[in-house]
Amino acid sequence: MAESKINYTVRNYDEYRQSIIDISKKYYPDVFDNFNDASIGSWLIDVMSDICDSLNYHIDRVYQETSVTSAGERSSLLEMARTLGVNIPGKKAAIVEVELSCVLPLANATGNERLADERYAPCVKRGTLFSTGLVTFELDEDVDFKEQFNSNGVSDRQVTANRDSNGNITGYTYKKLAIAVAGQSRIYKKTVTVDDLKPFMTVVLKDGNILGVESVIVKRGTNLNDDPNLYEFFVDREDYKTYSVSDTSINEIDTERFFEVDNLVQQYRYGYEVKEVETIDNAGHKWVMYNPVWEGIDGTFTVVTDENDEDDNPIKCTGTATVRQCVNGCWKRLKNKFITEYTDNGSLKVIFGAGIRNKYGVIPGNAGDFTRYMMSRMEANDYMGVLPEPNSTMYILYRVGGGEMSNIAANSLNSVIFLNMTIDGNCEDLEDDTKKRNVRTSLTVTNTSPSYGGKDEPTEEEIRYLIKYHVASQNRCVTLHDYQAKVLDMPFKYGTPFRVSAIEENNKVVIYALGLDPEGHLSTPLSEVVANNMKSWLSNYRMINDFVEIRSGRVINVAFEIDVFVDKTYDKNDVVKRIIDLTYSYMDIRNRQMGDDIFLGDLEKEISKLDGVKNLIGLKCYNRVGNEGDTAYSSDAITQSLVDPEECGYDDYAEGGENFNNQIDLNESDKMLFSEADSMFEVKYKGNDIIVNVKTK
Repeated sequence: MAESKINYTVRNYDEYRQSIIDISKKYYPDVFDNFNDASIGSWLIDVMSDICDSLNYHIDRVYQETSVTSAGERSSLLEMARTLGVNIPGKKAAIVEVELSCVLPLANATGNERLADERYAPCVKRGTLFSTGLVTFELDEDVDFKEQFNSNGVSDRQVTANRDSNGNITGYTYKKLAIAVAGQSRIYKKTVTVDDLKPFMTVVLKDGNILGVESVIVKRGTNLNDDPNLYEFFVDREDYKTYSVSDTSINEIDTERFFEVDNLVQQYRYGYEVKEVETIDNAGHKWVMYNPVWEGIDGTFTVVTDENDEDDNPIKCTGTATVRQCVNGCWKRLKNKFITEYTDNGSLKVIFGAGIRNKYGVIPGNAGDFTRYMMSRMEANDYMGVLPEPNSTMYILYRVGGGEMSNIAANSLNSVIFLNMTIDGNCEDLEDDTKKRNVRTSLTVTNTSPSYGGKDEPTEEEIRYLIKYHVASQNRCVTLHDYQAKVLDMPFKYGTPFRVSAIEENNKVVIYALGLDPEGHLSTPLSEVVANNMKSWLSNYRMINDFVEIRSGRVINVAFEIDVFVDKTYDKNDVVKRIIDLTYSYMDIRNRQMGDDIFLGDLEKEISKLDGVKNLIGLKCYNRVGNEGDTAYSSDAITQSLVDPEECGYDDYAEGGENFNNQIDLNESDKMLFSEADSMFEVKYKGNDIIVNVKTK
């Protein structure tokens, strides 16, 4: 019998079926006579052909999902990102500048001097929540109305006298500016047991819309009932002391803080040079407090500083718990660290290291102790971070909310839904409680400008883009694509542009950015806060000789007029709706990047394929600029040619000698809209900017 040869190039059902028939004819002629349409043999051939075709399809699909270019499943792209070490972010939170206002009473002064009693100036604490009714924002820093300057040394306080009808001063309105971040902080609590301590211990946060983890602290003990104060999460040390205060005692608790890193092999972080000082309160209790986060405990303290007076005695300072000293930044060795990773279903995993805490101390002098020292180091294995201590309580501070819906209009953030405020007041004043209550109720808030930076999770195309260019960057900005990827990788709490483009101009790197307005349309004004955050974020990654400039991008608003023949057997309104939906979807800003050209020939093909469209007669495109009636468009104009008024086919154009609709000459551009690196096309108003003229036949 001749050697059987199988054709391995067949790929589909018909080819498989014919191949099996050919093999049967050639090698099994006696059996093939029974392969008529009604025979069991024909049924077997059809079944085998179907199985082979299905297996080939499955193999093709599996192979397709292994390539970043062809993968279609979001889960496949996320798995590639995890394998290549690319941290795909979740939603981004918008940030906004808010103006806080309150009314202070007058001081009990003599004579004509009527000044505000600043003992009643409040301090609005971090964590205070504001709302538009739909979106919640959280105060990102303490706002102290006693201070003329904020923590950055910027004067941000405004004082206005309030007068009655006779011109007499009745009080003073104090206003302060601050930054609020979209979302709301939550605390996840977990008791850590010995059974939990495995290499790369993982904790899963299952809330929806998680923006990220802000801090993780672990306190020794398992019988802790109260959640930590916010200030306890932000002490810039790996180990410090917190306190549990009851009616009968004050308990000192050893606390560890874990810091988020890009990867677990990261050995250093940049932070404050934190000092600890011993304080004694008015009841004689001793406390240990840390700068720059020393607030949070009520009462009057005597702070023992590390300086001496002329008689060489320690200088003591009596005051409130808020103590401020000049702090220096420095790079610190890092052992308490974790990474975060989003799952396919949107949950967030917090992953810790693989080793145990360093127990070996300094290098000993004698050989015996040195051997034990080296064995202890091998056992600790803390290079990739350490695990929390057993029999302790873990608290994870994370934020939920954000997304595109957190881009709000100016003056829309007006409600205080949770107020964390302290007022010193004057205990000797008989009206002390009334004045405090009046100051508290007088507090108002508003956002003086729109919020900026809110963004939903990356789309599949954006994930593909991040994977392609993030891997090549090696955590530094070498190419223009590196700058784009790094800006989009900026931590959520600093805001982020919706679209970014980078070009080289006059031997410098110019980054153009666009945001979203509250209605989800492209916004050109780049927030100063976000621009400064982008600048400081990139400073750690740019090449030392790169000069980087950040600018607002341009938005080119366009409109379409489409003429079609519609089959009279179809509902005309339904066909028009599908044409408008298709055109708007084709121009969707979420599927395009800055600098993308628009191929209108492809759009014409897709319109022609729609059921009910017998023929596409023509497609015209217009550039909308400035305000047109009640509609507001971008002031940026397209740079390509417009239709000549004498050749456009409109009598109104020819008579007026002006192309007042800014019709774009598509014939000259070969049915293309040419974009530049700093611009992006947008159909802003779906109902107004896509007009379909229907003819029937």
